[in-house]
Amino acid sequence: MRKRLILLAVLGLGLLFGGRLILLAAASGTPDATERSALAAVPADGHRAAIVFGAGLNRDGEPSLLLRDRLRAAEGLLRTGRVDLLLITGDNSRDEYDEPGAMLAQLDDDGVARSRIAVDYGGRRTWDSCVRARSIFGIKNAVVVTNDFHRARTVVTCRAAGIEVDGAVGTPTGRYPLRPRTSWRARELLASWRGGIDAWVRQPSVPVRGEKIDAYDPCAVWSSLSPEDRGGKPSGC
Repeated sequence: MRKRLILLAVLGLGLLFGGRLILLAAASGTPDATERSALAAVPADGHRAAIVFGAGLNRDGEPSLLLRDRLRAAEGLLRTGRVDLLLITGDNSRDEYDEPGAMLAQLDDDGVARSRIAVDYGGRRTWDSCVRARSIFGIKNAVVVTNDFHRARTVVTCRAAGIEVDGAVGTPTGRYPLRPRTSWRARELLASWRGGIDAWVRQPSVPVRGEKIDAYDPCAVWSSLSPEDRGGKPSGC
């Protein structure tokens, strides 16, 4: 009886933590893009984007604190030349909820040039964001930018979608209260299994498709924006 209980306990722990541990192992060795010595500047003859994943909005429609952390980290990569584009991706499937629009407004407030930003409105899930980054926006090399608990899943998922992940940023969440941190990590335990299955087994089609967009062409990006997000038309368009 005791051996059976021990076996059941081991199986239960495996089911609970197994997906997370598998993703952590698969993502191990990915350079920490916040360390300049770990990731060289973008070569003159190439491109490297930062894929910035949505992380929720406040009730007033402003980016959550988690999302602000991600945006600040991505801005740092851009300023230091380790990426040459920010691809912001999130969910806007409801009229009252527009993650990419809020992210774009925050970057505008922070003074990031529009020519350095591409916007993906179809990133409802991590898998969708990675697939669309490669198939719609043509991103080949990237740094994934997220929070620490989500880092491994983004690395694995984007690699499975055909992107060369040169580095990753998982902004630390240790300063946040224990209750939300516990909630984020608990959700990630379940999401890890789905992420692994998406990446290595199912590779499902994404619900939002569309025409290809050259992420490095400001005119193409401007044309792809919602009317509310367009602002002034780039010169030469």
